[in-house]
Amino acid sequence: MAVASTPITSDTLPAIVSTVALVTVPPSIALFVVHRFRQLVQRELDRVLVQSNVQAPQFAVGMLASDELARLDLAAEKLLDAVANGSDPLPLSDASASVAASLATELRLHLIEGRRETWLYHAITESDNLGRSVSVADPQSLAGHLSPAQRDGLLQTLWQMVGDGKQTQAGSPVVSVTLGPVGSDGHPVTDETMDVPVVFESRGVPRRRLGPTAWSALQRIGPYQDSVRDGVLHVVAHCVVDRHPSM
Repeated sequence: MAVASTPITSDTLPAIVSTVALVTVPPSIALFVVHRFRQLVQRELDRVLVQSNVQAPQFAVGMLASDELARLDLAAEKLLDAVANGSDPLPLSDASASVAASLATELRLHLIEGRRETWLYHAITESDNLGRSVSVADPQSLAGHLSPAQRDGLLQTLWQMVGDGKQTQAGSPVVSVTLGPVGSDGHPVTDETMDVPVVFESRGVPRRRLGPTAWSALQRIGPYQDSVRDGVLHVVAHCVVDRHPSM
């Protein structure tokens, strides 16, 4: 309105610029602050959700799988109740038999997945920040052997490496973490313990960006070595764990 209603001259231009700045700059700053605060709150909530996996069992179903199991449980109860009260007499009709077979298959698949997906898998996949920035390779499900302190150190390291949860230009994860294969490499192992190498590869975070918090978290996992090759930060932490965890 100031630009449209006032002739632009050398005398009026400073007043117009001041008016436009006064109208637009404070709301823009307020919107930016609110947006950043919302991101901070969402990130902290996500972090609390992820940290809850520190005390999780070695193998468990995640929150999303729990909702799916609840749905399957309700469907199975309705089917069994229909058989019990006689509304769906035996032998089952073709439609009811198909539903029962489908429920049995889905429950069997969840049971199989529950024996392969460790706490680390659920911590990564159910996190908005880590899920799009971290890839996990744990074919032997070794993450389940880590103690709560070691789990906490691993998750803290990932959070420090991920930063704001950005991805590389190619869209690939910023950080990849690989557990295993089991070895010794001179670390103390016995019949009751084993050495699990935890390998971090960071493609989007330079070494200088990691602060003391990240290196302190790595120390909680175990002795580590770091190197930089072709612009990729490699960190190998040797984690001595029990062969038969109590969790």
